[in-house]
Amino acid sequence: MSKILIISAMADVELNYLIKELQERRKEKTNICTFYLGKLFENEVILCDAKVGLINTAAATTLAIEKYNPDYIINQGCSGGFGRNIHKSDIVVGTQCINITSIMTKFKEVGQGYNLDDWELINYIAGEQDRLVPQKADERLIEKVRKVENTYKFGNIHYGVIGSGDIWNKECDRIIYLNKKYNILCEDMEGVAVYTIANQYGIPAIDIRVISDNEILKEEYDRNISIRAQEFIMNLIREIF
Repeated sequence: MSKILIISAMADVELNYLIKELQERRKEKTNICTFYLGKLFENEVILCDAKVGLINTAAATTLAIEKYNPDYIINQGCSGGFGRNIHKSDIVVGTQCINITSIMTKFKEVGQGYNLDDWELINYIAGEQDRLVPQKADERLIEKVRKVENTYKFGNIHYGVIGSGDIWNKECDRIIYLNKKYNILCEDMEGVAVYTIANQYGIPAIDIRVISDNEILKEEYDRNISIRAQEFIMNLIREIF
């Protein structure tokens, strides 16, 4: 059996189902986040209410790893769809995550304005050349997800790039631009933080997102659809771990 850390930003809608399903449940509250500990199908499970945003998630992920030393990390919750074929209730499995709020702009004189198309996504790397460096999911976890994808009956499952950042994009042209240039399928506010910290510790991690809205397709936001991701996580844990 495994020790599994499951991270989400909003406990009231992204962890509520899993919290209720926990056996031998107990709660630990810290200054950074709240943990719910227990068992699911004999696996030791730590549910982490990390709060919204990259900083909160990075801090919570680091604390959870140091406290509990998990075997696997699953980041999950709802997300806004970017592609025209990504619909509400679909699931996106993040094979990679990139930070869509880490940006370099080109120099322009005062009065020359700005051009969002010139804004390049980039990672700032101390002592090295700055460049865009995607954070990758663990290949073994991707294969585990593929083995249970047919249990999901509420939409399609897509594999690809998740964009993460402290931003909520609602400009359709910007969404289309990010989708076309960087192949981003959806955006969240936590995934790249989880992947970065997990990869630094060498712990297998994966980001699984249910689509709550798609601005391009005029599919309106429904945060309660997060239960679909939780149900899928339950199937994953029951069948694989």
